Amino acid sequence: MKNLKTLCILFLSLLIISCSSNDDDGGGSAPEAEFKATIKGGTFGDNYTATFGSYYTDTSAGITIVINDENNNLIRIFLNDKGGFDSGVNKVIGEIDNNGFYTGVVIRDQTEEISYNSMEGNINLQENKKNPASDSGRLISGTFNVTAVSNTASTVTMTGTFKNIAY
Repeated sequence: MKNLKTLCILFLSLLIISCSSNDDDGGGSAPEAEFKATIKGGTFGDNYTATFGSYYTDTSAGITIVINDENNNLIRIFLNDKGGFDSGVNKVIGEIDNNGFYTGVVIRDQTEEISYNSMEGNINLQENKKNPASDSGRLISGTFNVTAVSNTASTVTMTGTFKNIAY
């Protein structure tokens, strides 16, 4: 009888330990995505802060990150495949990969209906890690420093960071 009682206790202990959520490899949640940018010049004025609203990504041609700020302005970041997407990779604005895709940024002032296309700068990828909320997904983070020009020759600069963008 003692052996049966001990065996039951061991079985229940094993069951509790194996069902613990702390050692579960899947089903986690991703850290919250962040985007911060300062845009200077053009229709944005002296010191416009792009406040993160929402975003989506597309991986059909490298990685495209589309940020919609709280004022509905759009910032599109195009990252080509050249050099990959690992931590420490520096993407140069205007660079074209073997598939004909380029690295660049388009900044759209929705109120004034003017787009600014990047002409120089870089995007430094600081982190690329597994997304705990998706079996095959990744989270990318980085910094950017871009100069862009409109079709009216108005120039803007944009500096900032993005963090935990899922793709």
